[in-house]
Amino acid sequence: MEFRIWVETRLDDRILERELVTRVERPACGIGPEEIGLTLEEGKAVLRKVQARIVQTQADILSAVHRGCCHCGRNQRVEDLRTRTFRTVFGTVPVSCRRYLRCKCQGGIRATIWPLHRQQLSGTSPELQYLYTSWGSKVSYRRAAAVLGELLPICDRGVSHATLRRHTLAIGGRLDMRVTEPDEYDWPEPRREPVTPAQNLSVAIDGTYVRADRAMGLVEYHVVAGRIERDGRLGGYFAWVARHPMCDAAAFMKAALEDHGLTQTSRVRVLADGADSLTNLVNAATEKTTHRVLDWFHISMRLRPIEQMSPGIASIVGDADPILTELLREKIHWVRFQMWNGKWQAALDRLGAIYRITKKFLITLSITDAERIGRFRKHMLDLRDYLCRNQVAFRNYSQDRRKGLRISSALAESAMSHLVNARMGKRQSIRWSAEGAHLLLQVRFAVFDNRLEMYFREWLPQFRPSNLSPLCRPQL
Repeated sequence: MEFRIWVETRLDDRILERELVTRVERPACGIGPEEIGLTLEEGKAVLRKVQARIVQTQADILSAVHRGCCHCGRNQRVEDLRTRTFRTVFGTVPVSCRRYLRCKCQGGIRATIWPLHRQQLSGTSPELQYLYTSWGSKVSYRRAAAVLGELLPICDRGVSHATLRRHTLAIGGRLDMRVTEPDEYDWPEPRREPVTPAQNLSVAIDGTYVRADRAMGLVEYHVVAGRIERDGRLGGYFAWVARHPMCDAAAFMKAALEDHGLTQTSRVRVLADGADSLTNLVNAATEKTTHRVLDWFHISMRLRPIEQMSPGIASIVGDADPILTELLREKIHWVRFQMWNGKWQAALDRLGAIYRITKKFLITLSITDAERIGRFRKHMLDLRDYLCRNQVAFRNYSQDRRKGLRISSALAESAMSHLVNARMGKRQSIRWSAEGAHLLLQVRFAVFDNRLEMYFREWLPQFRPSNLSPLCRPQL
C-alpha cells in the first residue's frame, strides 16, 4: 500500500502548482504497531519538504510583487538572484529571491532592492525564536538543545546550545529594553495592551545570590526577585541582578507594578523579611510611602526555637524560681498569641522578663545547663533585636488575615524557588555573568507569567493570532 502526500498551491480556487512531497509505503495486511502511521523521521522529512515548498512560494510571490515600480508601474531591472538560508521550526530552508535595480523615474542614485530585506526577514523564524527562548529559559541550554533537536526537524546537525543561548539572551535584551528604554521600544507606535487599574497591590520581595564568573571581582551576584498580588489575585513575577551595570532597580520595580495596574491611588503593601533596602526600593518605584508588613513567617521562625526550648529550661530551673517556671511552662505560648493579635508591647515585656530572670542561673548551674540557658537567651536576644529593628512594620495579623490580606512573604520565597534556584541555584556548578543572569531572568519571569507570547505579539502583531482566519486553519 502506497500513500502519497502532495502540496498544492491555489489562487482564487485555481490550481497554480502541484508537487509530490513524499511517498510512504506500508503493507496492506499484517501491520505491526511500529508500522502504523508515520514514524518520527518520516514526519520530519515530510514537514521539511512542505515547509521548503511553502517558503519558496512565498518568496516568489514577494519577488513578483516588488518587480514593478511603485511610482510608474514599469518593471524594474533584475540585478541578480540571491539565495539565503532561513531557519524555521520545520527545517532549514534555502530561499532564492531576485534583487532589482530601483527605477530612476523619481531621480536619485540607482539602488538595489531586495524584497526579503524589505520584509525585515531575519535568518530565524519567530516561531523558532519563541521555542529557543522558552526552552532555553526553562532548562539548561544543552538539555533544551537536545530536546528540540530530537523532536523537531530543525536541521540535520541538530541544535547548538550556543545558538539557543544567543537567541534566549537576545529576547532577554528586548525585554530589558522594554523597561529601560520605553520610548525606543515603543517606536514608532506602542503596541502594549492596556492594563486595568488596581486598587490594592501586595509586593512580596526578597533577595538571594547566584554564583558569579568573577569577571567583576565578585564571587556571587545579588538577585532581587518576588511576586505581586493584585486585588487579592496572584499576579506575575519580577527579577533582576542588582550588579548588572545597566540595571535600574527602581525602573524595573516600577515597570512590574505598572504591568499590574499601579496608579497614584493604588494602595501598595510590601511584605519583606525586614530588609529596609528592599522596602525603600518599592517606595522609590511608587514615589510614595507604602504600607510595610513584617513577614509573619520570619517572626514565627525566630519564635519557634524559644517555644521548643522552654520546657527543657523549666526542668533545669525546677523549684529554684517558681515564677520563671510558670512563665516557661504556661505563659511563653501566649507570646505568639499576643504577637498575632497586635499586642506587641505585652509580648516584648514578657520576653524581657524571662530574659532578665534567666541571667542569674548562668552562674549557679553546671556548665552544661548554663550553656543551654545561654543558647536560650541568645534566641530571645535575636528575636528582640529583630523586632526592634522592624517595629514600624508591626501589624495585627489576625485582623489582616480576616480581611483577606497577605501576611507572609511566601510569594517571594516561591519566586526564588521557581525563578532563580531551579535554574541558577547554588547547588549547580555553573557560573554566571551579570549580563547573562540578568537577561535570562527577564525571559524566565516572562515564561512563568505566560506573557512571552504576548511580548512576541507586541513585536510581531500577527504572531500566533488567537482568531485564525478560515484559510489559516488546517482542514481536517
